[in-house]
Amino acid sequence: MASTSWEDSDPSTAPGPLGCRYDDSPTKLEVQLVVPGVRDKSWMKASNTQVFLKSDPKSMSCTVEIVKMDKKKKPPEKSIIDRRFYKIEKFPTPIDGVTFKLKKDCVVLTIQKEKPSSWENFVTQFGF
Repeated sequence: MASTSWEDSDPSTAPGPLGCRYDDSPTKLEVQLVVPGVRDKSWMKASNTQVFLKSDPKSMSCTVEIVKMDKKKKPPEKSIIDRRFYKIEKFPTPIDGVTFKLKKDCVVLTIQKEKPSSWENFVTQFGF
């Protein structure tokens, strides 16, 4: 059942993803956020997921919303079924930008590093 309380609430108060997996390479960090219900668009169906990214060279935040469209209403009405929030307060070194891809039950964030470096020690010691 859709909740209208999501519409008015601050996205940063939403719970985080169910899990995170990090894959570090010299030029980028890939973060897989497990969010049940995420669906990418296909040739038969539209995506049911909205992703809002905010980033600067030192930090980033991501809000993932699972939505349902009610096409019976005119105009079609969108309701938020689930919302998840993920934030990295401080990167070890500056970044160039953040992009995302949708997979089944997963949002993959790709964080481009400004200079090639390894963040593996930082991630394992302090996490994000």
